[in-house]
Amino acid sequence: MKLTEHFTLAEVTHSEIAARRGIDNSLPPELLEVVTKTAVRLEKVRALLDKPIFPSSWYRSLPLNRALLSADTSQHPKGEAVDFICPSFGTPLEICKFLLKHQDLIRWDQLILEHTWVHISWNSIPSGEQRGQVLSLLETGKYALGLTDKKGNPL
Repeated sequence: MKLTEHFTLAEVTHSEIAARRGIDNSLPPELLEVVTKTAVRLEKVRALLDKPIFPSSWYRSLPLNRALLSADTSQHPKGEAVDFICPSFGTPLEICKFLLKHQDLIRWDQLILEHTWVHISWNSIPSGEQRGQVLSLLETGKYALGLTDKKGNPL
């Protein structure tokens, strides 16, 4: 099922870890509207980068999210977050730096430099604001504000 011109429901629910571990990662019907809105917003990122985006993790059922040792508060189980790469554009750092220059066009909730991929999310609550947070994953598993290396040094 196509959600937008470039993104499908299969991409939303795809997970090699879920498949290997026998975890059901089917999208609950009540989240279809949310993942469709996320796909529309991701289309804007794709258009801005002007290159194909490859999602590696989008919707995660709570059991899958827990298997990945991610917090229950993650936006992935809500269908609001996407981890992706765009190798024909550049590295995750280059992508984050570029998106920062265009934050007014994308208006995200969180942009996280995970160093091997980019995490982007949008708050789907109608009255909710997009926080515009920019974070980087540290080698400790915690997050630093802004774009940093794995030790927390600004980039």
